[in-house]
Amino acid sequence: MAAVFVNYRVQDQPGYATLVHQALARHFGSDQVFLASRSIRLGDDFVDQVFDTLRRCQVLIAVIGSGWRNLLGDPRQDWVQREISDAFSRGMRVIPVLIEDAELPDEADLPDGIAALARCQHLRLRHYTIENDLAHLVQELRGLLPLLADETRASGASFSYRLDESSPCELTIVPGDILRCTTADVWANSENTEMRMARPTDFSVSGVIRFWGSRRDEAGRVVDDLISSELDELVKHRPVAPGTAIATGAGELTRSHNVQHVIHVAAVHGEPGAGYRQVGDVGGCVRNVLAVAEELEHLPLRSVLFPMLGTGAARADVAATAESMVSAAMDHLVDHPDTRLRRIQFLGYTRREHDALTRTFRLHSLTGLP
Repeated sequence: MAAVFVNYRVQDQPGYATLVHQALARHFGSDQVFLASRSIRLGDDFVDQVFDTLRRCQVLIAVIGSGWRNLLGDPRQDWVQREISDAFSRGMRVIPVLIEDAELPDEADLPDGIAALARCQHLRLRHYTIENDLAHLVQELRGLLPLLADETRASGASFSYRLDESSPCELTIVPGDILRCTTADVWANSENTEMRMARPTDFSVSGVIRFWGSRRDEAGRVVDDLISSELDELVKHRPVAPGTAIATGAGELTRSHNVQHVIHVAAVHGEPGAGYRQVGDVGGCVRNVLAVAEELEHLPLRSVLFPMLGTGAARADVAATAESMVSAAMDHLVDHPDTRLRRIQFLGYTRREHDALTRTFRLHSLTGLP
């Protein structure tokens, strides 16, 4: 459940609100940061979602541009005021984020329900210092919300293990962003049972793979949606069965990250009224991806990289997912002693994911490599 609520006016600097959301989601996880335009699913009751989420958050960030004050209206009809007023009434911390040269209104000029906003210490975002300003906001939230520390991006060196000394294949934990990874021939990609990739602008592994695998113009706009288009051609009927694994090329990721194939696996499925959920057998997803990888013949494919399957939008339990995925990989190696794979990598994007993988490896008494 989200811990940070981003409050903004659509008519006043919505682009900066999106930047704030992206920066916080990148560091803390998309499920920890609420932005109405990104976080509410089609068909959901807008009012219920906004105020149900707000009641569970700990911090409200009020994005305030130069036109914010002029848009103050009837408190009963002004959603921005209602959200801020509700936050104050619940004792939440409210952080004004001023855009460029915007100023906080005087207390006397604000309605009673949000008058305290004028007394809140603010942070300023300017276009020429935007990265440093956003980093400052992230750092402040880490201190204010220690529980979010587990959602910060993992860092450090990779660690490799073997089932035993005779095993030809290493199992490796890779910390941090998938875009740091340039040593895997195959990337596994968690998809839903519709087998449709996320939008290139989405903060998800599927969105990242789609964007970086596409051909883009000088402005960074997608002009040839290589991986998604190939996947659409290969999927004949939708939905596919949970656990279905389909290999495509890697598009521009071959040039930028040395990836030869992407194997898309149906690791989540939609449930009416409940959103997306991890499929029942996430270990089966891993086994199916590895089986497809073993059959890719035209290149000497030696390594596969798995992100945590179904722990993003589907919000599956990280520890249980790590156990299921690692166990499935171990089962594959036991069942395929002649495997041509030499490395199966698991991506621990956040500290929580990295720690869960590390505990799982220790639980199975895997042999560390020097």
